Amino acid sequence: MRPVWAGEPPPDLSPAFLAGTGFGGEVGEVLQLPGTPVTVLLGVGPRARMDRDAIRAAAAALARAVRAYRRLAIHPPGPDLRTLVEGYLLGGYRFTRYRSDAGTPPDQLVELLTTETPDTARALFEGRRLAEAVLLARDLVNEPGEALTPPAFADQAAAVAAATGLECEVWDGRRIADERLGGLLGVSRGSLVPPRLVRLAYHPENCTEETERTGRIALVGKGVTFDAGGLSLKPNAHLAGMKADMAGAAAVLGAMSVLGALDCRVAVDAWLPLTENMPNADPIRVGDVLVMRNGTTVEICHADAEGRLIMADALVLAGETGPRAIIDIATLTDAAAVALGRRVAALMGTDDALVNRLRAAGARAGEPLWPLPLPEAYRPQIRSRIADLVNYTLGTRHGTALLAGHFLREFVPPGIPWAHLDIQGTALSEGTDGEWVPGATGFGVRALAEFLTGLPHPPS
Repeated sequence: MRPVWAGEPPPDLSPAFLAGTGFGGEVGEVLQLPGTPVTVLLGVGPRARMDRDAIRAAAAALARAVRAYRRLAIHPPGPDLRTLVEGYLLGGYRFTRYRSDAGTPPDQLVELLTTETPDTARALFEGRRLAEAVLLARDLVNEPGEALTPPAFADQAAAVAAATGLECEVWDGRRIADERLGGLLGVSRGSLVPPRLVRLAYHPENCTEETERTGRIALVGKGVTFDAGGLSLKPNAHLAGMKADMAGAAAVLGAMSVLGALDCRVAVDAWLPLTENMPNADPIRVGDVLVMRNGTTVEICHADAEGRLIMADALVLAGETGPRAIIDIATLTDAAAVALGRRVAALMGTDDALVNRLRAAGARAGEPLWPLPLPEAYRPQIRSRIADLVNYTLGTRHGTALLAGHFLREFVPPGIPWAHLDIQGTALSEGTDGEWVPGATGFGVRALAEFLTGLPHPPS
């Protein structure tokens, strides 16, 4: 197909003309040529190196460049329409809920000039749904902490579950106490807002109960809706991004929301522990000892190392269901961000096959994950003199991301493969970078969805 030109002839797009404009076709480079209709040239880089990342970044740049246009006709640069749609929708995202001058964004009609087939229709559908799942996570992370409290997050999760066919169960403070979730209860003591724990379940079609049980994957997402540091109060400069300390839970919710649309073939459970970490009411003190769900005792050496406490309880709950594997995701340590920067998340685990499969899924999804070790020699550093474990190793700044990984590992039952994603550096973006815009990135949604939908149906 070709666009219908009206009013003026098509512009000269010869190599000589383009050379005169300075347009080099680099990834994300945009050149707008006046006329009726306007022609927009989009760079996707050398054809030999045009991969998913290039298409995604280029489509995102196009979305930002043509935001003012109400109707577009796009010649896809390649056959990967799913990635094109995904990048376009992610790149055009803006969080304007609290902008008084934002108004209602006008509708934009986008036509892809390609042959319509069942495969192309499916690609467009999947790209849109996957992008919507990421935008769901971004919206949650961008919400102010006063608006997205633990109960409010739980309500959002219940609404998403109802809309996408997920099973949902919400535990209030009394149920959390009855279930002996000492870490979640301990952290929540400092907040005037009660905690919640959300359990979600995805059941694939045409799957027997026995097949579900043997093939189930469990996800755990950290959900600290605002982290002031508890009694180990953060300095003001460090508080600005602390509404994003629930980005792990948001990523899990986003990934769960799209499993049905992507025809995921394995059953998935998700556990979202939700709380604030505040210095109000009766906060945990340094030196206190908490008893976790599995009976492990933890000495509090730093009240701002709270994420691993609530994750520990959720990991125990996940392990009790006997899943094939457990994957957790959390904004856990600044050390991970220092080591890997703002574009790559840390990946640790006890099973090489699981770690490698996650890393490959992240690469395909445009969310790179880099494996870090869990040396056995470091394990004694999380032992306590008065309890079983410490939640933070005092006196060292070295290897703290790995020590946090070791702490979480203590709460995974032996024999169950486990992986941990530390997204501290990747949850927020300070500027525009490919499909990222300033604010929440929704990192983890695509990697988890890619991993889960790539798993084969478990044998019956």
